[in-house]
Amino acid sequence: MNRALVVLAKSINIVMVKRISLMAFGLLISLSASANAHGDHYGRGETLYQAHCAPCHGIDGDGNGPAGKGLNPSPANLLDAMQQNIISDEYLMWTIREGGRNVHTDMPSFEDNGEIDQNDAKEIIKYLRHAFE
Repeated sequence: MNRALVVLAKSINIVMVKRISLMAFGLLISLSASANAHGDHYGRGETLYQAHCAPCHGIDGDGNGPAGKGLNPSPANLLDAMQQNIISDEYLMWTIREGGRNVHTDMPSFEDNGEIDQNDAKEIIKYLRHAFE
């Protein structure tokens, strides 16, 4: 093969490798940014859920948290509710903020006790939809 053709082929290969590398790097950065955005987005909701909801509703949302044992009625099974899509976001917001006083359960009103505000409740709901659906 002609020496000029060999040099040209090597040059083309180098350019192609560089382009592919740049595209792969760009894709990696994009995926990483997306993962971080979702992690941050759900991380706050997860932290709030673990602190305020999981003691009764359970880490997995199955209603079997240690603080929920002996409550009558038992804490809601959020896992089933999310998977069956039978609870609206509005109902979740109302329940988190108002507690169980209107439906005769022992769930506290997180709005009354000042532990969870409306923005926190929204983050918990986003987490529930993400984690348990």
